[in-house]
Amino acid sequence: MNEASSAQVHELLDEFVQSIDRDDRRVLQRKFDVSETVAEEIRESIYGYYPAGNFSLGIAPLELAFSKGKDGRPNIEFFRMLDEISWGAECVIWNKGEPGEAILHVDFVCEKRELKLRYRNIDS
Repeated sequence: MNEASSAQVHELLDEFVQSIDRDDRRVLQRKFDVSETVAEEIRESIYGYYPAGNFSLGIAPLELAFSKGKDGRPNIEFFRMLDEISWGAECVIWNKGEPGEAILHVDFVCEKRELKLRYRNIDS
């Protein structure tokens, strides 16, 4: 991925995580093709990490996004998928401006010259 692609990926990841934080199911469905059922599963997963609902989710700022955190893990990591037309990504979800335990797994594909984010799951 080049610098322009990295910035675009960061922007999409940030918008996706902000939509999760706000529980904006309209944006999740319209922009990221996340069904109501999957949006509810995402919400349940987030509440699994923050049971009291005390969270303010985000991702690493662009200047830190592709570098390693204190634990040696990159904040955002890419890998080419076997189909060679899409990329997988793992993104550390930040809470209140700090890296958290939750990891967002997504795929990126280019459809009609537009980069699209496809949700896979959230785990640790």
